[in-house]
Amino acid sequence: MLKMGIVGGGPGSMIGDVHRITAEATGKARLVCGALSSDYSKSLAKGKEIGLAENRIYRSVDEMIEEESKLPADERMDFLIIATPNHLHVPAAIKALENGYHVMCDKPLGMSLEEAKSVEKIVERTKLKFGMSYTYRGFTAIEEIKKLISNGTIGGIRKVMIQYSQGWLSELFEQAEEKKSGLWRTDPKFSGEGGTIADIGTHAFNTVEYVTGLNIEELCAQISILVPGRNIDDDTNILMKFANGASGTLSVSQVCTGEENALNMKIYGEKGAILWDLDRSKEIILKLSENEKVINVNELDVDLNVVTKELVDLHSDSILKGFINIYSDFIDSINTGKNTGVPDIDDGVRGMLFIEKSIESDKKKQWIKL
Repeated sequence: MLKMGIVGGGPGSMIGDVHRITAEATGKARLVCGALSSDYSKSLAKGKEIGLAENRIYRSVDEMIEEESKLPADERMDFLIIATPNHLHVPAAIKALENGYHVMCDKPLGMSLEEAKSVEKIVERTKLKFGMSYTYRGFTAIEEIKKLISNGTIGGIRKVMIQYSQGWLSELFEQAEEKKSGLWRTDPKFSGEGGTIADIGTHAFNTVEYVTGLNIEELCAQISILVPGRNIDDDTNILMKFANGASGTLSVSQVCTGEENALNMKIYGEKGAILWDLDRSKEIILKLSENEKVINVNELDVDLNVVTKELVDLHSDSILKGFINIYSDFIDSINTGKNTGVPDIDDGVRGMLFIEKSIESDKKKQWIKL
């Protein structure tokens, strides 16, 4: 049973709760400390609510790491969860790594590719484990799709289409008090230069490269602000060229009115096709020249009652189980020292490369090599 700390995840933080609760649901880790908010009174209130001892509720990540490092090895945290706005990811990661703590970071890795590479150098030097919460990598169906493609079931890849649509930014909510907790995502000072492209675009990018086993070598992006008055992109459409010559499209948006979390993917090969939709996350449609069939996957067998009673109802069982799988693999990698396939620093750096090159492509109105 490893001991974990968390930075972020204070009152109103949805993603912080998801990280904390699903990590504990593995049965392999427990939360022992946290710096949950930049407002200490809020951090204290949230920490007590989730059962932390008052002396393990800290004012900042710097204080937390300094004080935890004074504790005996069998008491201090083993790894840090970073569930803050993007601008705080890299400072927290560097502080943790430099003091000997493994890290699980929410995506994207940081504010810029340069920042991301600075973390990469420290991970390479310290040999500590660094995980990224690219959620869909924990889905059983995504792993099965990867196996089908690598086994040659549909032949060489020719065409890939992935679409990820949400609707929570379909109106200009930036001034709405009830939306404050999430609207750092629309402020470049906190999110970085990318909005939707960073928030959900990196999920789509990471998922496509993972299942196909192919790197995207060139892209041509149209990055848009569709809601007047917004300061950062809320819609992106990208043409892609893969390493094997295949073509693809990636479309992500957070202004698709009425959508909550709609992700779907179509992959066409020389001999057949694979179709997958998050709304039917346990089903993979396999189309071959002579037939079509539905492959049903068995997801992680875990009681989610304890998880779902603490989380908002916008999360499907599959998403929660995906998080649990990623945390389980991450903790195993710490315990064994082996690579368990969990998204890592390489995924984080490549995600930042994708964001920056997409923005560059849009500004220059041309194809850009990754």
